Formats: sequence, C-alpha cells, structure tokens
Amino acid sequence: MLAAIGDNATPPNTVTKLLNRFDYDCFYKKDIIYHPTPHLTEEEIKARFLDAFNALVSDKERLLDECRTMQAALTDTGSLDSEIAALLSEMEVVAELTKRCIEENSTTAQDQATYLERYNGLAERYETAKVRLEKLQAAKAQREAKAEDIGGFMFELAEYGESLTEFDDRLWLTVIDTVTVHRDGQLTFKFQTGHEMLE
Repeated sequence: MLAAIGDNATPPNTVTKLLNRFDYDCFYKKDIIYHPTPHLTEEEIKARFLDAFNALVSDKERLLDECRTMQAALTDTGSLDSEIAALLSEMEVVAELTKRCIEENSTTAQDQATYLERYNGLAERYETAKVRLEKLQAAKAQREAKAEDIGGFMFELAEYGESLTEFDDRLWLTVIDTVTVHRDGQLTFKFQTGHEMLE
C-alpha cells in the first residue's frame, strides 16, 4: 500500500497497526475481509526450523545418498562444456570472417549494399552465438554454485549426530534456501537440496 501511494517514510508495521485498530469500523461493517500477516517471533521461527531440520534428517543415510546423486548430476557439465567449446570456436571463425570482410571492403571496390548485408549477417551470427554462450556459462555457474551449496549441506549434515536441540546460526545459513510464511502462520522451509518441509 505504501509503495502504491509513494510513501517511503512510513514503516510498514505502522500501517499494519492502524489496519488492526480500525479493522472493525473500516472493514467489518463494510463486508471487507482483511487478513493480516501473522506475526512470528524469532524464537518461534528457530523452534520450527529445528523441527523441520530434524524431520528432514531423520533418515540421514538416505538423505546423504540423495545429496550425492544431486551433486553428481549438477557437476556433470560435459554437455554444457561441449556446447560452450563449440560456441567459442564458432565465434572465433565468425570474428575472422568479419575481419576479412572488412579488409576486402577497404582494399577492393565493392557494392556497399552487398558488403553491408554480408557484414550485418556476420555480426548477427556472432551476437547470437555470444548471447547463447553467456546463457550457457551462467547456467554452468549456477549449477556449480548449487552443487557447492549441496556440498555445504552434506558437510553440516555429517557434523550432526542425533536430533538437533539448539538453534545454530551457521547451520541455518548453510542449509536454508528460502523460508515462506503462509497466511495461517505456517512456514515452508526450503533447503539447499530442494527439499521442502512445512511446519
């Protein structure tokens, strides 16, 4: 709401407090249903994280096997590497053809429309290969980063024996990808492995 009216100064919790205060007069009497975001304390979130983590790792060996399989699949970048190498080679060839095209135009009288058509075709071919190369390199980097995250998860998992009873900041930072707060106050913990636990 604040963003919609261009107000950058008012803290969002101030609006929430006002909405709660005037809920009956402003909403209920006019048949407007308002669902405030549930308020969760840090301690509640930590406790639910412990429950989610312990539930996830209840079958530690199976989970470690799944992680090894995922990590192996992510680090197998052979097909990406082959396509990257082919694109680099393609770009080299096109760069050389473009250089020759320019040299020919500077030393030999040519129809400029034909020259420009040829030059633009080579430039477009090079740009297409470059865009594809950048996408593949980004995909490879993303896969390698995810594999590293899973490796960190596996390392942390190996460190913990029985069920976890105390919250650990380092563990949280290593194993959690995202946490989603639902309207009913439930939390979905998404771990670096892709597993999701609803608490």
